[in-house]
Amino acid sequence: MWRRRKSSVYETHRPREVLNKNEDDWMYADPYATVLFKKILCWILIVASVGILAVVLLIWRRDWYVKLTCRRTTVEHANVFILQDACEELTVSYVYNMANREKYYRKPPQGSILSNAPLIAPINGRKGEFEEVKVLTYFDCKRVRYIWNTDTNAYEKLLGIPDVPMDYFDEQKGLDDIQRSERLRLFGLNAIVIKIDPLVKILIKEGLTPFYAFQVFSIILWYCEPYTVYASVILGISLLSLASQVFETRRQQVALHKRVQDFDLVTIMKKNGETASVKSETLVPGDIVIIPKTGCKVVCDAVLLSGHCIVNEASLTGESIPVSKVALASSDKEQYFKARSSTRHILFCGTKVLQSRAGTDGYTKACVIRTGFMTSKGELIRSIMYFRQVDFQFQNQTFWYIAVLGFIALIGMIYSIIVELPRLYTAVTPEEITAARREIAIRTLDVITIVVPPALPAALTVGIIFSQWRLKKKQIFCISPRIINMCGLVNLVCFDKTGTLTEDGLDLHSILPAEATETGRSRFIEKQATQFTDIDKPLVRSMTACHSLSIIDKDDSLDYHGDPIVGDPLDLIMFNHTHWKLSESEVAGFGKILYRVVSPTIATIGRKFQEQAMIVLYKEYPFESTMRRMGMIGYNTAERRFEFYAKGAAEKIIPLCNPDTVPADALSRLEGFSSQGFRVIALAWRVLDGMDINNVGKLTRGVAEHDLRFVGFIVFENRIKSDTPSTISELEKANIRTVMLTGDNMHTAIAVAGKCGIVRASETLSIVQGDEKFINYIPVEQVTSDKNGSHKEAKHSDMDPFGGSGEHQVLAVSGEMLEIVKTYHSHLLPQIMLRTAVFARVSPLEKQYVVEQFQGAGYQVGMCGDGANDCGALRAAHAGISLSDSEAAAAAPFTSTNPSIHCVVRVLREGRCALVTFFGIFFLMATYSMCQFISVVLLYWIEQTLTDMEFLYEDLFELTVLAIVIGCALPYNRLTADSVPSSLKSFPSLFSLIGHVLLLLAAQIVAFKVAPLVPCNPNGTTIVCPQVKADAASDATTTPAPVLNLTALAVNLTSGNSTDNATAPAEVGCSYEGYAVWTVGILQIVVLSFIFARGPPFRRPFWRNYLHVILAVGMVVFDLVCMLGPDRNLAYGIQMDAPPPEYIGYRFIFLAIVIIWAILAAAFEMLIVERLVVRWLDRSTRFKKWRSRRRADVEEELRLKADRAEYRPKDGPANGVTFQNKAFVPDESSTANLTRLDR
Repeated sequence: MWRRRKSSVYETHRPREVLNKNEDDWMYADPYATVLFKKILCWILIVASVGILAVVLLIWRRDWYVKLTCRRTTVEHANVFILQDACEELTVSYVYNMANREKYYRKPPQGSILSNAPLIAPINGRKGEFEEVKVLTYFDCKRVRYIWNTDTNAYEKLLGIPDVPMDYFDEQKGLDDIQRSERLRLFGLNAIVIKIDPLVKILIKEGLTPFYAFQVFSIILWYCEPYTVYASVILGISLLSLASQVFETRRQQVALHKRVQDFDLVTIMKKNGETASVKSETLVPGDIVIIPKTGCKVVCDAVLLSGHCIVNEASLTGESIPVSKVALASSDKEQYFKARSSTRHILFCGTKVLQSRAGTDGYTKACVIRTGFMTSKGELIRSIMYFRQVDFQFQNQTFWYIAVLGFIALIGMIYSIIVELPRLYTAVTPEEITAARREIAIRTLDVITIVVPPALPAALTVGIIFSQWRLKKKQIFCISPRIINMCGLVNLVCFDKTGTLTEDGLDLHSILPAEATETGRSRFIEKQATQFTDIDKPLVRSMTACHSLSIIDKDDSLDYHGDPIVGDPLDLIMFNHTHWKLSESEVAGFGKILYRVVSPTIATIGRKFQEQAMIVLYKEYPFESTMRRMGMIGYNTAERRFEFYAKGAAEKIIPLCNPDTVPADALSRLEGFSSQGFRVIALAWRVLDGMDINNVGKLTRGVAEHDLRFVGFIVFENRIKSDTPSTISELEKANIRTVMLTGDNMHTAIAVAGKCGIVRASETLSIVQGDEKFINYIPVEQVTSDKNGSHKEAKHSDMDPFGGSGEHQVLAVSGEMLEIVKTYHSHLLPQIMLRTAVFARVSPLEKQYVVEQFQGAGYQVGMCGDGANDCGALRAAHAGISLSDSEAAAAAPFTSTNPSIHCVVRVLREGRCALVTFFGIFFLMATYSMCQFISVVLLYWIEQTLTDMEFLYEDLFELTVLAIVIGCALPYNRLTADSVPSSLKSFPSLFSLIGHVLLLLAAQIVAFKVAPLVPCNPNGTTIVCPQVKADAASDATTTPAPVLNLTALAVNLTSGNSTDNATAPAEVGCSYEGYAVWTVGILQIVVLSFIFARGPPFRRPFWRNYLHVILAVGMVVFDLVCMLGPDRNLAYGIQMDAPPPEYIGYRFIFLAIVIIWAILAAAFEMLIVERLVVRWLDRSTRFKKWRSRRRADVEEELRLKADRAEYRPKDGPANGVTFQNKAFVPDESSTANLTRLDR
């Protein structure tokens, strides 16, 4: 996969096909057809290039190969696609014919596909049904299969059994062998195949990256010079780095391979009613699987058709408490089965069935709907394999800088050729001509390795490595280290409430029963203890019967050793408070089926037959997130009648109740409890008159929930974690916006937001209310409702809720209102995203939608959740932090084993530290390369260059060591509100880099010009340098003009850096330019390491980085020895010609040059760049595009967009949200559809 630029010629001139419209994983699909002539010509060029083009076209940029060998065509005639996703990553996929299929991720077992099985394809418009076809073309992309639909003339995703009518599953009786073969051929094996590549393959794949290719080029060049010492060191480092990457890649493959399920034998029911054992990898959608009584590991996604299961879903949701799965009720023929909203009926791949109970037919049956990578676990593994890449702008900007450096290197190569050509002309013999040509080629190519440091990509990861190591010590693990840099830019963090801002557990705070009065109107009964032994009380029966608790028989489940009663924690707390008992037994008149039965543990007072005081839990209507309630049909043995009990969110239960049974102050009580942060559950019931066992099972949910009687509130307390307020306060002080995303009640969410600081006391909070026509912003204290629980009709107001003191106005939006705003009032969405602090009653999909909307607005978004229902939002955010170590949450970039949200602060601090370290090391490497380039260019002018030992010390012992120790700096001890540098191409960054390069150039030129003024050794023959000779001639002195011999002690080009020339007699001649530019340059590198080692407010002060200080001081001491007083042995080892000791005063001239330069460089960075340029741009509104993007810039753009005409409502309902990020929108015509939230 590759990343392409945002613009392209064919993008703007050709319409582009879009796959997966209206879905999150939409992609551009550019169709191509192979042209034989172009393919042959391309391969001739590959052979002619000795395989170099093969690496570029077949490994680095496969899309280039497609464009070179193919022509653009229609989708129908394409045999290869270039696919580009929302993150601009490119993938090449080839089209195959299913009839001639030979490529498999895992080849089916022999005999599993019958030879006489025809080719089938899904019937368009008739979901779940298939028809025989002769030809079926398909392609695979990221382990998802797309097949050609002849009716729509488009490729469509193959999804197994999609959303179908409820009665579809009534018709599923199993498949015969032919049907299984047909579907196995179409869908492939039920296998999540994670191949573990051989080490040799991983080595070749990692070794052929552009970084290592450039390393190989540099090492070969250095060995030819010969620059053997440094080349050998870099070769060793590269091999160690490559071995480390190979080991890490292999480790990740092994770890991911262990996550997938093992293959086992499963029992299926065939079409003829017989059962058979088959390999789990041969399961296909439509198979009927028999779940054993003692449980099993689920190897596919399947809908439970009969019976009841207790399932451990900890691997997917992180919840350690097992959940109950009930059979799908298909009594309502009008309803559609939707997997997203029917999780209570689905056994998910990767989970474990602890125990099952058979249905009326004696089996626990489930219908397979998805297999392989189409399953929930397959989606999870795919999200890890193909991790959603955020916008790594730093990497793109680094490539831009490298391109600029490459251009400078090209100029340097031309310059070196021009300078070196005279040597070729003076060569006489063929040997001399060959040697001159070789020397010119090597010196010219050497300029590339000087200007573009081969170690640059590796050096830029130093800060990330140290930050990741420190996070790991704090039990925060990261699966995508590059995201750490992006964490430094986060300016908005979304938090889940339950289990994230608050504790996991709930406490039952109070029970508020409602009873009818003499007037017929119900009222709340207070200060009265509830007698849970009294079965006559509807509240007691509702609390004991309306739940999803189950019993695990430890004799039937070998893998469970916990509490035998399992289920939702809220249900468990409520039931345990009643002190009733839950059991399973056969009930007379109900058949040979085990039913759950609840009964009091103490004999009912005054009742004659104690054994009749029980409730049989006959039929359950599971809790659904869209309805936010559940229901239960129970048989009251004392009254010998069926009753219906309902439990759920108060605002959902109250409208279903008879108004006379709802106390007049019910909603005010609800708001009172919610405003204190309590979680309120409402209970209701009714008698099912005229129902018996023959027809009660067919009762639809809608009929059962009609005309309920309200019985009371159950109030739960969810305590805020102790460190939540301090963490939110620290984020707010750092100018990082905080937002709550929760599925809880609006007023409860507002209360928790106020307690933890998301909504401050100085802010006015308004709830967004309205309908298709009007939207109102109502302050919290003015929110009222009628007696039935529905909000009073809001009157339209044209007032701007953000006028005047808008900075202190915040909003609270429910998931339902978010959908209304998105659909009918999309022009208000920018203001909603700008001001909303609380999103309540939002589903997991809506959480992801909100995160993506914030990203589209320009925010850098962090998301922190417990992983239970936040996985989509965690993966979508720039920095997702999960407080759970479940497999589903492991797909988030960060995982913290400590449930405290303070991990968010740690991640952001490390992100800022790593980001500033990235900038510092980049500027150090860039200025170092320019410093060395200037030195070499100056010496080339006098036919000299630096020696091997000078290069080695500068490259290895100074630059490499300094780049590593700079990354050791610790993050600042707190987050600050200072703007974080976010762009290498911003004006301050460019101004700083260019300014330092100019200062380096000036210092190097001054040293280069001063060097000839240094006299030669006075003990030898009288020789003066050219400048001295010119001065003598102008003064008309009688000193004879000496003859200058530049082949003296200095190393020159014709000598090939020979040490013999370096030790030649001093009296032959002298040249100190090499000494001057090198000694000045090595001190400049050390000084620059301190200038770019930026401390507060993002890192600790540089003097707190003791390793950096100690090593840098040691380097300065050695550099000063080389400059001021190198003895003969040191000069000989470095191969350096230094001025004689008698002229030590001249050496101090070079030291003075360094000191003056250091003062100017430090003053330029700290005074001009940081205090003048940065602060001026921070205050400027005209040139704000020149600075790094800040939160204030994002919010200003939101305000401007909210006022534009295109955000005003259109005629009729809009299809979606107009306000979107371009990165998520294929084209203007499909903007709305692509962002529509499928609820």
